[in-house]
Amino acid sequence: MSNQHERIRVLYELALATGPAETLQETAEQAIAAYLQQLDCSLGAIFAETTDSEGYDPVAVRPPDSGTDSLYTAGKNRLCSWAAKPPADRPSLPLTGEPEPDTHYYLFELPEFGVLLLGQYGSELNPDIVAALDPLNDKLATACTTKRVEGDLREERDRFEAIFTTIQEPIVNVSMEGDTPRIKRANEEFRETFGDHEVGTDTLASTGRFEPTTPVDTESAETAKLIDACLVRGEPVTEEVRRETTDGVGDFLLRAVPVGDGEEFFAMYIDITDEKHRRRTLESLYDEAQEVLTSQDRQTACNRAVSTALSIIDADVAEICLYDRAEDSLVSAASTRGSPVFEVGRVAVGNLLWVTYEGSPRRIDDLKTADGQLPHSGRQIQSALLFPLGEHGVIAIGDSQQAAFDGMDFQFAQLLAALVEITLDRAQRQQSLESVQELTQETLRTDSPEEMVELVLERLPDALNLPITGFWQYNRARNRLEPLAMTDTAAELFEQPPTFGPGSSIAWEAFTTGETKFISDVGDRSDAYNKGSPIRSEVIAPIGEYGVLMAGSVRSHTVTEIDRSIATTLASTLETSLQLINNRQELDLLDQVVGRVLRHNIRNELNVMRGYAQVLIDEADDEQATFAEHILETCNSLEQTANNARDMQRVVQSRDSRKPVAVDSIVDDAVEQAREEQSTTAEIVVDRETSGNVLAHPKLSTAVYHLVENGLEHGVQENPSAEQVRVTTYEDDGKTVIEVEDDGPGIPKDELSVLDRHGESALEHGSGVGLWLVDRVVEYSEATIEFETKQGTTARIHLEQA
Repeated sequence: MSNQHERIRVLYELALATGPAETLQETAEQAIAAYLQQLDCSLGAIFAETTDSEGYDPVAVRPPDSGTDSLYTAGKNRLCSWAAKPPADRPSLPLTGEPEPDTHYYLFELPEFGVLLLGQYGSELNPDIVAALDPLNDKLATACTTKRVEGDLREERDRFEAIFTTIQEPIVNVSMEGDTPRIKRANEEFRETFGDHEVGTDTLASTGRFEPTTPVDTESAETAKLIDACLVRGEPVTEEVRRETTDGVGDFLLRAVPVGDGEEFFAMYIDITDEKHRRRTLESLYDEAQEVLTSQDRQTACNRAVSTALSIIDADVAEICLYDRAEDSLVSAASTRGSPVFEVGRVAVGNLLWVTYEGSPRRIDDLKTADGQLPHSGRQIQSALLFPLGEHGVIAIGDSQQAAFDGMDFQFAQLLAALVEITLDRAQRQQSLESVQELTQETLRTDSPEEMVELVLERLPDALNLPITGFWQYNRARNRLEPLAMTDTAAELFEQPPTFGPGSSIAWEAFTTGETKFISDVGDRSDAYNKGSPIRSEVIAPIGEYGVLMAGSVRSHTVTEIDRSIATTLASTLETSLQLINNRQELDLLDQVVGRVLRHNIRNELNVMRGYAQVLIDEADDEQATFAEHILETCNSLEQTANNARDMQRVVQSRDSRKPVAVDSIVDDAVEQAREEQSTTAEIVVDRETSGNVLAHPKLSTAVYHLVENGLEHGVQENPSAEQVRVTTYEDDGKTVIEVEDDGPGIPKDELSVLDRHGESALEHGSGVGLWLVDRVVEYSEATIEFETKQGTTARIHLEQA
């Protein structure tokens, strides 16, 4: 019975000693002391579970020097190994251990807080007392948890108390008096920002709100309700809010933390008005930038850019001035005013736009004290933001107020300038490529290299913004590059253009290596032909074996990589054009030679042969006369072949000459020629059911003639009963039809095959030449032809009406 009384007494004494003390440390030490005394233990410790639940830290150890004790170390190590296991694999507490004879440690659970370690030298603890310790351990855990929470809140409150005197943001302390929230304390910044709330009054009770500032709209009022609900529940708050201020409306980051038992909280308002403005401006800039970046040409890009500038920056005017290479001047390209504001033109010492173009961005708070001038017209400009746009020019933003722009405005304008430069680069590249394509098509239509060069030099200043350009032609005999032609602007700069020989210049290197040379600053190149040249930056592109194209500027760094790319592309296309022109000239010469041979040489020789053959016919016997007649027929056939070859040449040479032609004249010319050359008595009948003009090749009458001639040859001559060839014109399905019909056996299939085979092999050494001409003329007329050969031959040409 005495053992039971002793156990009750021990538990009672422990219950009295395990209440909360002033701090967590004191609470733990007080409890350990009682456990050691009442249970006659040698050492003890309380460990708190870490916030990540992966370990335990000591809160208090008794005696203080127990850290070196082997029994304490054994118990602590056991705790560490137990905590290292997954929760599901951990054995239930309490745990006991006997590291050495007559030494014992015990690990007890302190629910929701940590672990109690007790060490005993000698005999073991009474098992009944050990079993009865759970309620006391729960009480100890509750006391420790309470003091830890209070300590954390106290530290937080102390930190906020320190903030009142150190931080420059608005801070307020609100406490609950019953059900009424009142401002307990507010710093000077809070009163200056939100008004002079009187400390200790029931001001907040009249609003029915816990958080003391005033929302500005429905959305922020709803957010305020959620904040109040959190604060009433004792939960910390971090939220962006919009609130009324003494000078309007502001954006703030609210941080509110409850302390103690939740009846009090501290709130700090971090002003993020500028940050929110910056964020909104960035969003606006992003939306506007899409319009700028999608501009297809430089003018559109400039117009959109100045409009965007005033949408993101509060200013009076925005203007873009672009560099004109021909005039060596800055020229207004776009302005938010009706007319240009900034006066620039040619380079002038001290002109801030030129200084910016050649240097770096500038922010001018007062033009009166600036280190240069910014000439302008209209409304007075006092402050400005100036940014270079690469080699393109300058964007200027001005305002009539001094110091109108802050650092944020500068950053936004700088970002906009970068976007505009990118857009102008792309627009210049796109426009230049389109111009090169157009120019290439035009050069292909020129008849000589000289005509091509003249065309290119006329177009380059405007099409590619290359006003200072020239061609140097390679003289094979002298082995040097000689000036061929140049733009008017270039001619004004050079009285005597130089020639370039081996090893004497960058131009010769470009020509011999076949690589485009780009020189951003001629003054930096030791191998420059003439360092005193007015050209300060240039690009030299080789044109194959013909020579080089040189384009330059009188200002350094204004010829760019884009110009190099465009010049390289242009030079390559010009090389191709020159090759085609030369090939065409050679073909034209060959055509002239062949034409002369067909017109004169062969015809003259055939006339001689016909004369001799006729003499033989007149004077020889019958057998010899027969041979002579064969010779005469062959001469006539050869002459016809020469005439056909000449017609074929003319048809092909004029293949792109489709034009309006009168249907009546086509038929009349064809029938007249057929009648003059026919060797039969057959009649050629014309039936006109329509007239007007059609779109056709100018040799369409020749094609119709060959159809009539085929009708006479294969229709009338091979069918004596056939008496006529009919030519009819009529309309069918919106087209004009020319129909040629005969009653003969039809054109042989081997000759009609030429309509399916368009090459030289289809002619089979002279057979089917007439139908070959018909096929080509119809093709070049963009018309169609069809044949029926069941009863005679019917050919129909369907032509587009003019």
